[in-house]
Amino acid sequence: MPYRMPSQMLPQSVDALKLCQQRARVAGSLSVSVLPRLSGQLQSGEGEVEAELVFGVDEQSRKTVAGKIQAVLSMQCQRCLERVEIPVTATLSLALVWTDEQAAQLPRQLDPVLMESQQLDLHSIVEEELLLALPLVATHSEGSCEPPGSGIANPALDETAVGRKENPFQVLAALKSAGKRDD
Repeated sequence: MPYRMPSQMLPQSVDALKLCQQRARVAGSLSVSVLPRLSGQLQSGEGEVEAELVFGVDEQSRKTVAGKIQAVLSMQCQRCLERVEIPVTATLSLALVWTDEQAAQLPRQLDPVLMESQQLDLHSIVEEELLLALPLVATHSEGSCEPPGSGIANPALDETAVGRKENPFQVLAALKSAGKRDD
């Protein structure tokens, strides 16, 4: 039976080799505010991230980490410039490697994590996966917001003003016709 760590706070780092051998499941939450690169991309560092990671060993004896990360992140709507809550989900399928050669030999469905020791920084993994899962452009759903200034009347676009607006080329036409009369 796989070992299961308690589901509280996600630890900063774990002994990855030990957890892979035990086929452990690590689940927990952490505050968005402890992820500096991610919170720098957000309008607010508020919120919680939920993560569930399953460590294991595959048929080729590769140490693997699979899992799912979920969060609701506060971003700035690029349409109305107000705060918008964006639900973000990331699934991961990682293989622990110690050399670039091992990374190059991985199948496409596994992303390499270059290990420097037996310790794996879970906060860094979670942060990286959430950064990759962020939308390119955050917006409210269609029709639920308007661009800033869209409710303000624009006199240049007022139909009555357009009819009264002078044509800048009328001056040239007048000069041209005055030149013809002088000839």
